[in-house]
Amino acid sequence: MDSWQKIEIASKAVAALFIPIALAFLGNQVATSNKQRDSEMKFVELATAILRQDPRTEQTSENRNLRLWAVEVINRYSGVPMSNATATALVENTTLPQLSTFEQSTSATDPSGTWGVVFGGDTTLEAAKFEVTKTAQRMGIGDAAVFRRSGSFRSVKVVVSRAEAEDIVGKAQVVRPSSYVVNMSTWCPTSEAKDGYFECSKP
Repeated sequence: MDSWQKIEIASKAVAALFIPIALAFLGNQVATSNKQRDSEMKFVELATAILRQDPRTEQTSENRNLRLWAVEVINRYSGVPMSNATATALVENTTLPQLSTFEQSTSATDPSGTWGVVFGGDTTLEAAKFEVTKTAQRMGIGDAAVFRRSGSFRSVKVVVSRAEAEDIVGKAQVVRPSSYVVNMSTWCPTSEAKDGYFECSKP
């Protein structure tokens, strides 16, 4: 057997070993990307539902903060950022039009479909803010939020499906084994936006 035949056999062996691995890796990347896009679209739908409400019916700072959040979500994930003038109008005195396509997304705003991964509990807001930024980054779960419940500032990653919550809690438990999944409709059925956190109603 000459050297060229040996090289050919070796190259085929290497290809047989690494091509399936490469295909599996690419498949996983595509699946992850699709899942991320699906999650982003659900947040856009939730933000859209918020901006369909008339801001003039309840002119409070909490309501305004919620609408600011909704505008930021749409600008970040929709792919078509709105102008500053449009954003200001939506926050202050304008609603999004009632379109039939939006009606199909009502399940995204159903509290029973909102889940949270609780990965921290602190006595101070500053400590909790560290958790939802630095610790969340270490976990690889993206942005999180602070909820104050039963006198404790809880670090929570809010998502729109139980399956996504189960995926995230696995990542969180690598850093914080005590992390757990909650149904937000029962864990924090209503909340009020405060300065840097959400105050849950008494359970």
